[in-house]
Amino acid sequence: MTFSMPEKEHVIVGTAGHIDHGKSSLVKALTGIDPDALPEEKERGMTIELGFVFLDIPDYEKQIVFIDVPGHEKFVKTMVAGASHIDAAVFIIAADEGISVQTREHFEILKLLGVRRGIVALTKSDLVDEMRLLELEAEVRSFVAGSFLEAAPILPVSSVTRAGLDDLKTALMDIGRCVEKRPDCGLFRMPIDRVFTMHGFGTVVAGTILSGEVKAGDRIQILPEGREVKVRGVQVHKEKRDRSEIGRRTALNLQDVDKEFLRRGQVAAAPGFLAPATRIDARLRLLADAPKELKTRDRVRLHIGTDEVIARVILLEKEKAQPGESVLAQFVLESLTAALHNDRFIIRTFSPVVTIGGGEILDTSPPRHKRFDPKAIEGVKRWEGPLTSIVEQALRKKAPKPLAPAAAACEFGKRIDDVKRAFADLLVAGTIVALPSEKGDYVLREEAERQSERMLTLIQRFFKANPGSAAMPLADLRTQFLQASDESLFKWTLDGLIEKQALERRENAIGLPGREAKISIKELELGLRIEAEFKRARFETPSEDDVCRKLGLHERVFKGVMHMLLQQGRLVRLDPKVTYHRDFLEKAREGALDILRKRGEITIVDLKDRLQVSRKYACALIEHFDRTDVTRRVGDKHVPK
Repeated sequence: MTFSMPEKEHVIVGTAGHIDHGKSSLVKALTGIDPDALPEEKERGMTIELGFVFLDIPDYEKQIVFIDVPGHEKFVKTMVAGASHIDAAVFIIAADEGISVQTREHFEILKLLGVRRGIVALTKSDLVDEMRLLELEAEVRSFVAGSFLEAAPILPVSSVTRAGLDDLKTALMDIGRCVEKRPDCGLFRMPIDRVFTMHGFGTVVAGTILSGEVKAGDRIQILPEGREVKVRGVQVHKEKRDRSEIGRRTALNLQDVDKEFLRRGQVAAAPGFLAPATRIDARLRLLADAPKELKTRDRVRLHIGTDEVIARVILLEKEKAQPGESVLAQFVLESLTAALHNDRFIIRTFSPVVTIGGGEILDTSPPRHKRFDPKAIEGVKRWEGPLTSIVEQALRKKAPKPLAPAAAACEFGKRIDDVKRAFADLLVAGTIVALPSEKGDYVLREEAERQSERMLTLIQRFFKANPGSAAMPLADLRTQFLQASDESLFKWTLDGLIEKQALERRENAIGLPGREAKISIKELELGLRIEAEFKRARFETPSEDDVCRKLGLHERVFKGVMHMLLQQGRLVRLDPKVTYHRDFLEKAREGALDILRKRGEITIVDLKDRLQVSRKYACALIEHFDRTDVTRRVGDKHVPK
């Protein structure tokens, strides 16, 4: 049975704090459910894995989802995965112990992840007197000064006596009402933080949907591997649903994939939305109390979303970054990951493992930069600017190929309407030009001008190599131009140069105004010799290679003269292996027309017998007649056009 009742919005709340400060006990006291579900957790009395518990408060318009994280230093990796996409935090400090080691580390991680709202819960308040609570509150107020918790409620609570729990629930509801909807680009993305098997259902992945929606029956990709799978079913809070959307904790039952191919750290996404990253440009901020400086080429643990990858850090502007500094960096990854522009990350030292900083991702598919290069650094900084600046940089990176708003919105994970407005602003400013294409392609104006110069260079280079040619075949120009660009920019560039009278169209070729073929006496003589060979052969003509060898000509010289003869129409190339002299091509055409007048149709055998040639020549001739509107094919026969 599929439930269709209206669903409450989710408020994702993560716990944070030192081990044994009562995070799991507090969640259990609030919800009645123990988030420590593993037998090992119950046996050891400590949280090892992420716990997920839903809290429904009567008459409250939203549903609170707790993500309970481990507090032990060995499980900070798991804590980061759980806290990576929360709406708010319950920052827990035990009243009897106060601020401890993981209290500080978890606090720094929350700040680096950009968490904006929270509550401070002073747990185990029943174990201390009123004076201790007042002292601790003052200490905490000083500790969180200048952070997102600066004005947060500081609430003494007890999971044993239940003192303060009602105040905590009230504070949670207040925070939930202040949580804004996440910006939605409309494309499905869900970092995976749980993978498990359900009896009778199969493989299940779970996470918080960061954008878009997912429905039963959808096909999705598992990144970074790129494997495509089908969603068999969707669950929210253990209830089957038709669909789930941005901001919800969601479980997806996947079809045709085994649990062994899935892991925490992967991302479930709409097909084609994300691409695996091997390099990442970022703004990196080191903690003020980081234990040491960070040097270029240092190996670090990079935490993005629910994933952890090992990477080398390349500092773009300096050799070393000191504690407290903000720097531009490129991470060279040792394994693939999937992320988007503006995603937050944490870095920890490789060994011993200590949190030293974090920041925002700027570009998930950058080239390898030359360090200290002002142009490269300027380009990376554009990713930190407004959306128009980001679009401009994306166009620079894509050049010489154009970019459409839909593709840009997908690359950044931004709303298509916002991206279209950014393109429109750049168009009005004259920074970009619109190209003639169904996709709505754009290119930077400076790049368009560069491609105009490139097209002129291609044509001039052709004439230098082929002085006997009056024009360059359009097909050749297109082929060469498209090696570094695409059809829409080719058309825009060619039409623009013709409009400016820098080029002129000559049937199926492009020439320079006023330019005529420059033919030397030697080329004229060679042309007559080559022409004579094809004319002498009548209907069974030799191959061009055979003529070149027979006359003992250099291949480059032969091709240049052949091009002249073909352009002048003295020879006609029917296909790569058959070239006719125009006189005998005309005689073959007259023969074919004679058969058509008498019979109303013609076959390859008819033409073969009429001209006394092999099937190779008859096929080439008939196909040429079809292309030039002499005949048209009907089954095995050809009739008048």
